[in-house]
Amino acid sequence: MKKLCVLALSLLALPALADNDRGFYIGAGAASIDDLQDGIDNLSQIRAVELFGGYKYNEALGIELRLGNGQTAGTSNHYFDAQGKSQVGKVEREIGSYQSIYYKPELANDEAKLYALLGYTHVNSSGKIMDATGKLVSSSDGSGSGYSYGVGVGFVINEHFNINFEYKNICEDISNKPNLASVNIDYRF
Repeated sequence: MKKLCVLALSLLALPALADNDRGFYIGAGAASIDDLQDGIDNLSQIRAVELFGGYKYNEALGIELRLGNGQTAGTSNHYFDAQGKSQVGKVEREIGSYQSIYYKPELANDEAKLYALLGYTHVNSSGKIMDATGKLVSSSDGSGSGYSYGVGVGFVINEHFNINFEYKNICEDISNKPNLASVNIDYRF
């Protein structure tokens, strides 16, 4: 009887100790944003930071909240006018902030995990266009909300820390769907 009780307790405790995917976690990371509005690629210049926290009940049940903030504006030396012609000038785009909530299912073992992010995001952004002489052609401040999704792969550093690499669409409703490629570290309690 004692052996049966010890075995039952061991089996109940095993998921909490061995799989690194149960319980609360927090994390932070950095992202590079792929902004293709108007056919202008600012991938190498727009950067953001993210803070997040979540709870994993098991591999299939988890929720995560994220807060992101743009750190640098993306720039380009040309833009497309209303007729679709390329013009010389300066375009600046910036992601001000974003907030996301995700459902996060994952497949995990003791060394790595593969996961999906399925949720909803609200994004604040701004932009301005100046002609070749530096005169302001147009500016805009806006926000958008919509479905957000992505994939990620994470690697276990130790029983508490993981490093994750992700690629996600942050808002389906924004023109040409800005995407983030990010790296982050999370701490599992």
